Amino acid sequence: MRAVVIDQYGVLPEVREVPEPEAAAGSVVLKVEATGLCRSDWHGWMGHDSDIVLPHVPGHELAGTIAAVGAGVSG
Repeated sequence: MRAVVIDQYGVLPEVREVPEPEAAAGSVVLKVEATGLCRSDWHGWMGHDSDIVLPHVPGHELAGTIAAVGAGVSG
């Protein structure tokens, strides 16, 4: 699948192919239809967020449909 990937803080990210995710136990995989980048993504890109580990795919404000369900997920 294609994704924006940050490899270095403060350096322009690139769009490239990344491995398809798999649904772990207790989780789902979403097929993202739309996403946006916000100020917290910018701070992550600039290296201000110590929780960001590189390489990093930004974008946590998204909309989509469930594509896969992991073990133990119901409802």
